[in-house]
Amino acid sequence: MTILEALQSMLEYENDNLLAKALIDQGVSNTAATYTAANEKDVDLSAADIYLILLNHPEFREGSKYVKYTSESLLALRHALLIKHGVIAAGGVISVPQDSSYQKLW
Repeated sequence: MTILEALQSMLEYENDNLLAKALIDQGVSNTAATYTAANEKDVDLSAADIYLILLNHPEFREGSKYVKYTSESLLALRHALLIKHGVIAAGGVISVPQDSSYQKLW
């Protein structure tokens, strides 16, 4: 199994460019290399980054395939991975603003 395939196995989302970008952003330059336990943190943190991106696209359809995520489940998955690798402390809070105080920059 390659590093890219390891990341794909964690997600229902299939966008090779996004998956490769997330891995490269974590410092993985050869996404076709064989996955080993040494790559676990990079793959997990790449998945956490993708979960954050999916918050903006919680559902998608491609042909007969349809996938829908809830914001809560994406945040919970991301939060668990960040705690697992010490990026945030247990009990740390990640939230999405639910009111009009969130302003779009465009």
